[in-house]
Amino acid sequence: LYFIQPTKRRDFRPSLLHIAMISLTHRIVAALVVLASTASAFAPPVSGPRAATSSSPTSTTRLSIGAANGEMPEKVLVIGPSLLQLVVAKALKARGSDVLLVCPNDKKERFTEYIQNGLDEEADEAGVEILEKALFGLPEESDPVGFGWREGITSVVVCAEDPVVGGGVIDTVMSWDGFGNDRDTYVDGPKKAVLCVPLASKINKEKKANWIPIFNLSQKDEDKIWETLVTDWKENPYISGDKGNCESTIVRFGSLLGGGPDGPMQLEPLGISERCYKMSLEQYRDLRERSFDRYRLAAQILEGDAVNKKPDSQEEKEKNIKGEEKEAFQASMGYPEQDRTNRHTLAQAICESLRRPIRKAGEATDNGSVPSEFTVLSKSLSALPLEEEWDNLFANPGPASWPDPASFVMPVLDEAS
Repeated sequence: LYFIQPTKRRDFRPSLLHIAMISLTHRIVAALVVLASTASAFAPPVSGPRAATSSSPTSTTRLSIGAANGEMPEKVLVIGPSLLQLVVAKALKARGSDVLLVCPNDKKERFTEYIQNGLDEEADEAGVEILEKALFGLPEESDPVGFGWREGITSVVVCAEDPVVGGGVIDTVMSWDGFGNDRDTYVDGPKKAVLCVPLASKINKEKKANWIPIFNLSQKDEDKIWETLVTDWKENPYISGDKGNCESTIVRFGSLLGGGPDGPMQLEPLGISERCYKMSLEQYRDLRERSFDRYRLAAQILEGDAVNKKPDSQEEKEKNIKGEEKEAFQASMGYPEQDRTNRHTLAQAICESLRRPIRKAGEATDNGSVPSEFTVLSKSLSALPLEEEWDNLFANPGPASWPDPASFVMPVLDEAS
């Protein structure tokens, strides 16, 4: 575990980045090839503009975000390290927020490669600038102007994918004296704080990307570290309300996949390089990751720490479809994930949390607010949610319904293609 030092920036070497492991069968590849007849799935990344796979108004190179629920923060402190951290950074930039990234020095070179996807020059340049100003510790008063000390940072997002953040990090960050816009005025803590943590219990047990447990910890040990982090977060005086005036939320996620640009055009300014998908020796892993970028961009919002377990009745219905047809069905029709999350969808939910009020249990849900703790899971649609869809998801959290396979029509691959 590493602890951010606000006065000394020591080099350290945490574990390699991980992506939750998902296995792939030959049947899935065949099914996705069939789906490619309508969505050009798994086409090699291209260097020029690409036709959008969705007719959604959000399928543009920039996201248009209204102000009905408040403006995005001017500048956000984003703490990792993780691939999710990079996806969150690009999502924030696309919405007009500046970003100060906190990550180890030995990750900066690799992260600078990953944050560029080669499809959106402006977004790539902004990503490189983020990494040029990234720090291992928190900014200090002696740092040059432009590095964040009392320069508009009012919000914090903690989004490591592995258990490398301890309670000491939370205490140091929340009590940092650099929040606010005026170098001569002290601000007691941030206005908004978001903690991203995995589900406490998943339905599907996925392998780690590097095949070796982080720090050689067992899954039980990792779960305990995450549990302790959540406890430390809730007990922090800025989160509990004993100090400052901070609104906070915990955002849960399932096994993480996706985050690249190989989907609808709206992902071009948001996606990181698909080279990060090659970090695992798992066969077909990059295809599995890309399938999330292509097909699983919609969201489920569930209150608290929750999964969407497939009902026994759904299992019975799906027994009537086999092989490629079943795999194609599960990548369409808004088919919900039980415990898996697209990084893009999670990043957008985090952005929404930063611009909306946060409600406590029992408070009204019709004011555009988000729960104080909620889970983000994916659903099979090829477009990120619109603002009005986020409004509905947060106002009426709950698992998505399961589609009836009887209404599914298998796409037919043209032999000429």
